[in-house]
Amino acid sequence: MNRLEPRNCFTLVQTLAILLMTCQLWAQTSAPSDTAAQTTQSQAAASTQPTEQQPPPATSDELEQMRTDLDRMESLLGNMSAEIEFLRDQNLQILLRTNAQMWRVLIRDLRRQVDREQRQRNPR
Repeated sequence: MNRLEPRNCFTLVQTLAILLMTCQLWAQTSAPSDTAAQTTQSQAAASTQPTEQQPPPATSDELEQMRTDLDRMESLLGNMSAEIEFLRDQNLQILLRTNAQMWRVLIRDLRRQVDREQRQRNPR
């Protein structure tokens, strides 16, 4: 059975922890803090609008922060992907490569969403 070298395992765990914390912080900054107010607003909007509820537009500062967060996530993902190659366990390599691909897709889609929001805000 192959074993991970302690240095590589620690680096990988550290990278994953940072990536997860970044995602959690991003989710906290993009989500409203008052759940009751959100529920009340949702119910009021649902009663006046029969169509699908759209989130309120983000400010340009929020869009810039999202871009910064996505850049950080992409950097962490690159670091993690580079470390995957040093693992001896092929099953773990496959699992982490799959996770890295998932993160790439998510980051790409989030970048598209931020760009779309920017275009809607500043039509040419």
